[in-house]
Amino acid sequence: MTWAGNAPRSYEEWRPDQQDTTVVTAGEVVPGTVVAWDFKPMLITSIEEVNLANWKTSFVEAWRAAGEPDPEVWDGRMLYVHNRQDQTGDPLRLGTAGASWKWLALPKHYAVCSHCADLPPCREVFLDRVMAIEGRRLDFEMRLVHGTCHACGDRVTPREHSVLFPGGNLIRPDLGTNTAVFHTRRSCLPIALAYQDRWVAAEDGRTPRIGDGARLYGKRDQMT
Repeated sequence: MTWAGNAPRSYEEWRPDQQDTTVVTAGEVVPGTVVAWDFKPMLITSIEEVNLANWKTSFVEAWRAAGEPDPEVWDGRMLYVHNRQDQTGDPLRLGTAGASWKWLALPKHYAVCSHCADLPPCREVFLDRVMAIEGRRLDFEMRLVHGTCHACGDRVTPREHSVLFPGGNLIRPDLGTNTAVFHTRRSCLPIALAYQDRWVAAEDGRTPRIGDGARLYGKRDQMT
């Protein structure tokens, strides 16, 4: 009864169902590029460098934390992004993004939903998908018992490599403390790492128990 709903890319993170997409950063994107943004195709009309004196507080704080590198070439520098929804007469909008922040660039011939003009999966279809996966996730979690891997549902034996996360069980609190156990084999590891992210964040002072604690797939940085 393997459950892979939490790995490695969260099922709650929307991603367009498009072929031939490419990853572009704000610092390298070419004006005229159409990227996926909040279910819609967003046309980048121009990118504008911003003087350090006009950076938002969050950018300044990140720059200082990085050791105050040359602000003109630092990959976290603030940029103005002039944009509008593609194929519409909507007015231009102004957003900000770090130079290293990433978007998915759409191909020249991209698809949209005939009903709402969202990029597929549109909001309605995506919500249905999330609810269906959530239902399967809850069913899987309710069938877990003490001593079973919280990734695949199979019992963890002494001969198998595994990892136990001390403290309260973040998936099934009713199982008691020191019960969140995972195989560390390839098929279970991504889910164990996803749980580890939650476990580390749940209490100050915790450090990763497996790997370096890095997500296999992090959420893409986006424009503000």
